[in-house]
Amino acid sequence: MNSFDINNLSNGIKIITKKNSHTPRTAVCMFIDSGTKNENKAGIASLAGRLLLQGTESRTAEQLANELDSNAIEMNVDVKQDYIKVKSVFLNEDFGKALDLMSDIIKHSTFENFEKEARKFRGEIEVDLDSPKIKAFDNLVKNMYPDHPYGNTYTKIIKDLPSISKDSVKDFYYSMSLPEKITIVVVGDIDQNNVIKLFEDKFGNLKRNTQKTVYLESGNIPENKKVTISKNDAAQAQIVKGWIVPDILSNDFAALTLLNIILGSSGLSSRLFVELRDKKGLAYHVRSSYEPLKHSGIFTVYIGTAPQNIDIALEGFDTEIKKLQEELVSDKELEDAKNNYLGKRAFFHETNAQQAHYLGFFDIMGLGADYDEKIAENIRKITPKDIKDITNKCLSQNSIISLLAPEQYL
Repeated sequence: MNSFDINNLSNGIKIITKKNSHTPRTAVCMFIDSGTKNENKAGIASLAGRLLLQGTESRTAEQLANELDSNAIEMNVDVKQDYIKVKSVFLNEDFGKALDLMSDIIKHSTFENFEKEARKFRGEIEVDLDSPKIKAFDNLVKNMYPDHPYGNTYTKIIKDLPSISKDSVKDFYYSMSLPEKITIVVVGDIDQNNVIKLFEDKFGNLKRNTQKTVYLESGNIPENKKVTISKNDAAQAQIVKGWIVPDILSNDFAALTLLNIILGSSGLSSRLFVELRDKKGLAYHVRSSYEPLKHSGIFTVYIGTAPQNIDIALEGFDTEIKKLQEELVSDKELEDAKNNYLGKRAFFHETNAQQAHYLGFFDIMGLGADYDEKIAENIRKITPKDIKDITNKCLSQNSIISLLAPEQYL
């Protein structure tokens, strides 16, 4: 990618600008160092994100929606474990209008329609939890992090929602949307100096209120454990096995990323797919996943299979992991995994919005915006021995197995 500039507004807000000439639309991503990690009640961060677009002191929800639609301005809010992201994409000539709307939303949201949005949120969660797969993952993660905000899953949110008020959501949001917690990224055909002046005018008056940094433990699984959900009408057993692995700031990030691709995230060529689906015919859907977080990471393997195959599937997981712990992957397999990652990385950096996301993501996670380039270098440096070492380091630790199946198979 082309170079970018980093500056600070007068109140300390970090602003990253990147000029992509001859592109018709500009992307702005504002990252707030918050998210579910700061929740005292499960769901409060997600509610804050949903309510940001429900009206401001000067615009009703309907007026806000109409202004966005009539100007073809995309505006949405995404709430993750480690951050809240407000993204806007718009035609270059509408920069001023889009910035005015974003400023109003960030600084003056009234969090109207609280009761309606809370009911809608609960209804959406209940629909999602009708999925046996989602229910099994939910049970896994809340047991991996029983006393940790990373464990604020759907079932915990449903439990806590009745005790969350509109005022508590407002307090949560405004206590977190502080200059020292904000990174703004602007990517497009822009005049970088002018952009900084515009953002200074709109956001330079946000008051600093430096808070004590909250340190979260990484989480710990004290012993191997199996958690189950009985569902007698389930045609398939849902099997998920999970480990807590090092955080995104560790030196293990690149190796874990490639291990995930080799083991199960690359589809037809991954080991779990070849061995458990193609050779043993246990399931159509089998995969691994790796979620790097700021204070730890989550590594999982998953399969949906006939209930009578639960033990065979779990043995299959163990067999493939043991191979990676004892044998070096071939140079070709590792090179294919690197090409898989680097190819997808290029694909996911095509638009201004995608570039803005990754610059801001790595910055808010503590790695710095330049890590978006460094990760590619780190991926290329990984050796077969690194894959063997990371598998032994992380997947020999205690784990939790989540099973959903008819009672007779549990």
